[in-house]
Amino acid sequence: MSMQTPPTLLELAGKRLLRDQASAITALEHLPAELFPPLFILAFHSRQHQESLKAMAQAWPYPVLPLGGLMQRPQVKVLKAVLDGLDILLAQEIRPRCLQTPLEKLTITHCQSLTHSDLTHLFQCPNLRQLKSLRLYCASLAEFSPEPLRALLEAVAPTLQDLGLDNCAMVDSQVEVILPVLRHCHQLISLTFSENCLSLATVGKLLHHTAGLRSLELELYPVPLECYTTQDTVNQERLALVRAELTGILRELGQPRTILLATKHCGHREYYDVTFS
Repeated sequence: MSMQTPPTLLELAGKRLLRDQASAITALEHLPAELFPPLFILAFHSRQHQESLKAMAQAWPYPVLPLGGLMQRPQVKVLKAVLDGLDILLAQEIRPRCLQTPLEKLTITHCQSLTHSDLTHLFQCPNLRQLKSLRLYCASLAEFSPEPLRALLEAVAPTLQDLGLDNCAMVDSQVEVILPVLRHCHQLISLTFSENCLSLATVGKLLHHTAGLRSLELELYPVPLECYTTQDTVNQERLALVRAELTGILRELGQPRTILLATKHCGHREYYDVTFS
């Protein structure tokens, strides 16, 4: 027979306070600083107290709000509430978030319920304007307009070092919209587009548009669609021709460079290098 650890008095008090969001928001003015973190965690994981989260973000008494550990599988509504609070705080400019460190890393994984309005809202948040890392994995963008993503990348181009758009069901037309922006991400170190359905032409365009990024060390692209058979397996002869063509593109660009191509089957994924030295 398993014994559950009984909740602490602090947890019980926090849950009681959060039952009435109006009371919780009013109490923040008198809440000791050391009680903010446990109350914030309770509200974050309950996923039902967006207004309280927004108010706590505005009243946060510390210089850093460490969201990273709470966002392994973020709920978009919860994250939106926190970012809304930070946006209001930044707009007020009366507390010279506090919160002196802007959000530098945003990772969203396995979030199939994302809507176009969710992404638009997130990508338009002023607090994301100094991102160093943006990673979306298994967050389907198939039905979305790429314009919000393009606008965000334009805003963070001076600071962005890591961009991962893997397994996002992206197609050629979506990637082509953001290609011109990639030229200006001069701090970019890592760029990954694996497990998307891209043609050889689009992978070639990616190579052209990223050719001037001297800091780029890791490039991971999907094996182009032309390499797959009707049974969704890789035809090695076609792949050899594709690798030769991509090597030719690198040679024309005249920059020593190695890229990786990944198959789209994550369970037994295979990698192939394309090198010009």
